[in-house]
Amino acid sequence: MLDDYKDTKFYEYAKNLKKYYHAYIFEVSNLDDSYDIILAFAKSIICKNHYTNKNNCLDCNICHLIDNNYYPDLKIIKPDGINIKKDQIQAIQKDLSLKSSNGTNQVYIIFEAEKMNLSAANSLLKFIEEPEDSIFAILVTVDRKQLLPTILSRAILITLKTLDQKDYDLEMLEALTKFLNLIFEKKEEALPYVKESFLDKYKNRDEIITAFNYLEVILDFLINENYQINTFENTNLYDIIKANLANISFSNLIFYLQKIVEFKNDLINVPNLNINLFMDRFIIEMSMR
Repeated sequence: MLDDYKDTKFYEYAKNLKKYYHAYIFEVSNLDDSYDIILAFAKSIICKNHYTNKNNCLDCNICHLIDNNYYPDLKIIKPDGINIKKDQIQAIQKDLSLKSSNGTNQVYIIFEAEKMNLSAANSLLKFIEEPEDSIFAILVTVDRKQLLPTILSRAILITLKTLDQKDYDLEMLEALTKFLNLIFEKKEEALPYVKESFLDKYKNRDEIITAFNYLEVILDFLINENYQINTFENTNLYDIIKANLANISFSNLIFYLQKIVEFKNDLINVPNLNINLFMDRFIIEMSMR
């Protein structure tokens, strides 16, 4: 239940939603451990009384049917063999083309979404590009980077993935934390800083890709921080991240993370990229929020 997460930023986000977005991507460390919170979020979309007032529905008939996998307006897709296939996506689309007989929102959850084959992913993309007001998608993955960038760009990303500090250069994380602070807090100074400092430190495409990986780590930490033992708790970096970036709202963190993923995909996939113009565009788009 979402109440199990009442001390987290995600709970605050879910409780205060005025309107649900048409598609969500949950990036998780472990599918089994994340099942309950994914189902709780789906319930909050379907059940009109669930986590929307002080007298929560607790165990109404709708939620009871969802718990037992009998509710017709909740569809769940899992891999058929090693992949999720196009006909599975099309079958869900056909089912959801019929209006809800219960008058509730309709939700479909795709577990292990990174296992969609290309035709399935393209079929899903066409579906979420023209969303119905009462139909909501939840994609669950252990690695969002395996999803189509076009799907990533059309969904709200919520990362519940844990981080491990031993995998990272703490000095690099500290420098990039201060770089993000400059973008968010001193926008007029950010572009000159990129010209004079960022591109002096990260000189080629591979080094810039690594830097963008680290920018992801910093935002993941801020989004994740209440889901785990604080990753950098015994380092100076914890205080530096909190001091520089603590005031960013949850929704903005998600927006910035999506931007970083989008720009990193360009770094990886676009040939003959003009790095100077690329960084100008990155700073401008990140500082406009």
